[in-house]
Amino acid sequence: MAIEGARTGAYRAKDYRADDERRYHVGIVVGPELSAWVVRDTLNSSVAALAWAPEGKALDHADLPRQPRSVTFVALPEWSTLVPDGALAPGTAVDHLALVHGKLPSQLVREEPVQPLGAQCLYVNGSIHERAVLDRYPIARSLPLQAVLVHGTRTRSMQGPTLLMHRGGERLDIAIADKGDLLLSSSYPARTAEDVLYFCLMAAERVGCDPVQLAVRVGGTHLSTNDRDLLIRYFADAASAIPASLAEPIPSGVETDRWLAAFDQFACVS
Repeated sequence: MAIEGARTGAYRAKDYRADDERRYHVGIVVGPELSAWVVRDTLNSSVAALAWAPEGKALDHADLPRQPRSVTFVALPEWSTLVPDGALAPGTAVDHLALVHGKLPSQLVREEPVQPLGAQCLYVNGSIHERAVLDRYPIARSLPLQAVLVHGTRTRSMQGPTLLMHRGGERLDIAIADKGDLLLSSSYPARTAEDVLYFCLMAAERVGCDPVQLAVRVGGTHLSTNDRDLLIRYFADAASAIPASLAEPIPSGVETDRWLAAFDQFACVS
């Protein structure tokens, strides 16, 4: 699936200084087609800068902080699953992932604790640009997209049932929560806008959520205009996953929700 929108772009706040030491968090998303990063000010959580570019070229941007306080990254594509702590015996991580995804591209399985759920997110990623992240920032910590979405969905759901989706090239990741309780976290093959709509409706039905009452928050590297239009037609409350309070200072032409995977990492470390 082709990526809509400008292939390269950037934003920086007026008072942003890339050489301020240990002030910023950098959230990065890298994949075979693109890269992007979002700099958040740890003093007030505001967006200080962001940039995106094809392949791994965003990592060469001059506005990246020289000495950030923390760095995290999501490397795509990703194969992941949630496993309760009590069900994860030593040496069985590969078996759990293979049961969900079949043959894996690597046997290097990482684990990320999802403490509020008492579970581990097991994941494998195949990004060819991960090394570039670690060369730039040796302190960078890998995060699984699934765990980032789970955290983001639970946070957004305090007013009622919420579906958070991330649209990748050929994959749709969905998490649903209600008042902080996770109801669903899964991924589906999605190549068209109709696929996106179908699996969002199916996920909502699976957890017993009425599309009229469900808040749908959309984002993802390959999110298209057709995706947005269809979801708005079938869900009463469908909108960008990036809150207006974060997006307001950024020029309106920047589709911030494409970089959901980079924006939401800040909440996982703050």
